Amino acid sequence: MLRYIDTHCHLDQILERMGLASFADLRAGFLGPGFEACLTISCDPDSVEPVLALMENEGVYGAFGIHPHDAKHYAPALEARIAAALAHPRCKAYGEIGLDYHYDLSERALQREVFIHQLRLGIAAGKPLIIHTREAEDDTLEILRGHVPRDWPIHVHCFTSSRRLAQALLADFPNLHIGFTGILTFKNSDDLRETARLAPLERVLVETDGPYLAPVPFRGKPAHPGHIPLILEKLAEIKEMPVEEVAAATLENAKRVYGI
Repeated sequence: MLRYIDTHCHLDQILERMGLASFADLRAGFLGPGFEACLTISCDPDSVEPVLALMENEGVYGAFGIHPHDAKHYAPALEARIAAALAHPRCKAYGEIGLDYHYDLSERALQREVFIHQLRLGIAAGKPLIIHTREAEDDTLEILRGHVPRDWPIHVHCFTSSRRLAQALLADFPNLHIGFTGILTFKNSDDLRETARLAPLERVLVETDGPYLAPVPFRGKPAHPGHIPLILEKLAEIKEMPVEEVAAATLENAKRVYGI
């Protein structure tokens, strides 16, 4: 049995997509005996209260921030709701926050402004930072270098960027971890698999980003924390290591980064 923590998912969306009434239904039907915990993420204005409610379940922890897509909605009232949520004893991180230049759903200059502001808030709150970066490598690296202490705990989640960025981040921030998802199992992800092969195991986290990015053979269906063993198996194959060793290491990494 592989014990695991899903370090990044969106439980409210998972339950909705799967037509489940509660986390208890998900846990009983899909997560298996190896499930230890998950970190469910609130990163838009509508998910703060649903995530707080989900955090009342055993094994469910939370994180709060505003995704770059919603930077245009960032406002003092929303900041106050997030600040209150950060005080919850089961809130383990600030995020996900960052930059997304693929869709440009918020203007890029505003994304950068809101990203920097939230980095300061997360650091002031003493929380690990969960970073989203897509097609914004240079700006992400410049902002992190300019605004985050070198030894701060950071999770660059759902990593799909270049090996160059991965190497720079790992070199510059000794407590930074890279999160890998079911994308590792996708046919056209050779570059990402090479990044995962080169990343030191002690700097790796596993996550689903559910309900998105379900691993093969469930691609196209809602991803959920019960898919983590499939990601662990692929990561072990990539690293040519026993899956039990990879599972134990990534579990310890998750507990160390998030204090779970």
